[in-house]
Parts: sequence; structure tokens; C-alpha cells
Amino acid sequence: MTLFGIDAPFSLFVRDNETMRRQAEKKFLTSINQWLEEPIEECLAIARDGRPCIESKSPVDIEDALGMYHGNIFHNAPTFPFAEGKEQVGTWGVETEYENVFFCGSSALRGGAVSGIPGYNAAMKVLEVMASGQ
Repeated sequence: MTLFGIDAPFSLFVRDNETMRRQAEKKFLTSINQWLEEPIEECLAIARDGRPCIESKSPVDIEDALGMYHGNIFHNAPTFPFAEGKEQVGTWGVETEYENVFFCGSSALRGGAVSGIPGYNAAMKVLEVMASGQ
């Protein structure tokens, strides 16, 4: 079973990644257990060292393993679905410096994560470009 449980700030893990990862894991299991009849730990396989077979990754671990800045799997923090500054007004928030190349994921200016907003906005920008004949 794979479970993406929390989006935790990188800064919480920088000083002592190992300890903070274990604390986050423990709090996550406690949170899951509040909804279960029996503790989930009773369902987990146990490793030779006696610990449950759980693999937890902190933002520090993700940055180290995958090179994602601050371990942010969303590329960027989600943003509001509307223009936040005058320079963004009248744009879809997906434009790049390259003609006909648009962001459609979390790197776009609006939306992010799994909101679907950047993909919708990129599609709207493509339709706008096609309608204008560019």
C-alpha cells in the first residue's frame, strides 16, 4: 500500500531529518488509527529489526533522492485560481518565455497540486492561440 499522507514543510526536517521523519510517521499513524477499530500497526509486517515495515520519506529525503527542490512533489505551492498581481491580469497563468509552450502542471501561476486548474488554463490558452491564428 502506498499512501501520500501529508505535505510537510521542508524547514521542519532540515535540522534533524531522521528524528522529525519518525515523529511525523508516528503522528500520521495515530491520525489513521482514530478512524480504525484496531491499530493499523497490528496489520503491518515486522522487519528483522523489530520495526514495522513502513517507508517514510520527508521533503529532505525526496530532495536528496530525486533532486526536487525542497522535496516539493507539486513543484510549487498551490496558488489561488485568480490573478494575484497586475502583471497577471488578462493571462491564464500558464505562459512561458517560449511561443506556444505553456505550463499545465503545478508550475503554473494558478492552481497546482491536483486541482486541475493549470491543465484547464493551459487548454484554454491553447484554444485562445488557435482562435487567434498565431
